[in-house]
Parts: sequence; structure tokens; C-alpha cells
Amino acid sequence: MTATRCLCGFQRLDDEEVTDHLLAVFTPDDFTGNDGRVHQEQAVGVCSCGFTATPAQDLDSHFIAVFTPGGSVSRDGVKHAADA
Repeated sequence: MTATRCLCGFQRLDDEEVTDHLLAVFTPDDFTGNDGRVHQEQAVGVCSCGFTATPAQDLDSHFIAVFTPGGSVSRDGVKHAADA
């Protein structure tokens, strides 16, 4: 089931999913992940780190995993996570 809201109060819109919201609040301007490596889509389903998405695991999930800081608190001090 796809999440319809974020802990911060964001709710799914017709043109923006919770995943889009999480990517917007957590992706740093330099695309450097928590692992110190750059993570950007190079081709459909392929990250610059070498990760290749498969039907079971999409690229957005990879980006959320590498960009989400501990505690899911964004640079503005607000906690963001999918909430039902």
C-alpha cells in the first residue's frame, strides 16, 4: 500500500506522492548520500554509484535510503517519514 501522508503533515496530491516529497526534503544539492558517494540517476533505473533498480526495488527507494539522515530529520529540523 502506498503512503498517503508524511509525519510533517504533507498529504499526497494529484501530482505529488509522498515519495516525491521525501526526495525533495532529503536530497542534498550536491547529491551526496550518507555514505559520502554521489547518487544521481545516470540512465533509467541506474544510479551513479552503480546501483541498478530491479522490478522488486525501485530507484526512488534507493535514493530515499541513501539520503535520509538518522532520525529522518531534514535540514530544516523537521521529521519526515511516510505515515500510512
